[in-house]
Amino acid sequence: MAWIRTGLEQLTPRARGIAAILLAVTLLSLSDALVKLSGDRFSLAQIVLLRSLVAGALIAAGLLAMGGPSALRSRRTAWVRARSLSLAAMWLCYYAGLPSLSFALAAACYYTAPIWMALIARFALGTPIGGTGWIAIGLSSLGVLLVVDPFSGKPALALVLPLAAAMFYAVSGTITWSRSREESAGAMALDLNLCLVAVSGLGLLVLWVFEPGGGQGFVTALWPTLEPADIGLAALLGLFLAIITTLVASAYRLAPTPVVGVFDTSYLGFAAFWSAILFHDPPGPIEAAGIALIALAGILMTRRGAMGG
Repeated sequence: MAWIRTGLEQLTPRARGIAAILLAVTLLSLSDALVKLSGDRFSLAQIVLLRSLVAGALIAAGLLAMGGPSALRSRRTAWVRARSLSLAAMWLCYYAGLPSLSFALAAACYYTAPIWMALIARFALGTPIGGTGWIAIGLSSLGVLLVVDPFSGKPALALVLPLAAAMFYAVSGTITWSRSREESAGAMALDLNLCLVAVSGLGLLVLWVFEPGGGQGFVTALWPTLEPADIGLAALLGLFLAIITTLVASAYRLAPTPVVGVFDTSYLGFAAFWSAILFHDPPGPIEAAGIALIALAGILMTRRGAMGG
């Protein structure tokens, strides 16, 4: 394993950030596909709570073992908490939209995030983006449009949730890059999972009190009875989440938000793969062309001149 560590140390921070986000989206796409596949056995708040309890416990144990109690604390708590709340809103919106949309379509809507990231970086933070960068963003946007195909009669209301998730994700990535680069990736991942536990717990309380929709359906169900296999799946998703949240926090600390955001769209390729394998719904030619454009955008974003200044 030493040669792996040495090889990683020789990479630039930007390259390490790209590697981290690629590994993260590989696991994230599989995790999200499993959530959609098992949505009839869980409720939204239930799966988020169970998954984050496992992930939070694993992250906390690792941080305590490596750095003691001080490793659990963040330096700029307010910004870390704002990031965590943005990501909690992102996951809840995205998962709420999954039952009504195909996995590939939900992913495509969600991955308008790099567009929002670039615009926030340019107009809120003043980060210059060069001509190549704007071309890459344009190609990525066109690729997403081809996958979504807005003229195909897909339900417009259902598309709002993954689009909202994209905006929340863009906000979280921008906060990480601009305000939290000095934070420990582990501490940020722990704070995120604590927020997810708190938000999902609050959601369960609201569902228990008001019982919207008669307590039926993935979003409004309270606590469906779980089989041992379901508990095992929740534990596996928690393990994935512990790895994912740490990698994502690392990626946005190491590389500029627009760069990570474009590579983050490789999730679409993985989503297409899992759609074919798990849901027997492979992308058509137009969707495949859209995914290819997004991949090309990712290559262009690494070239000199993509980021101005």
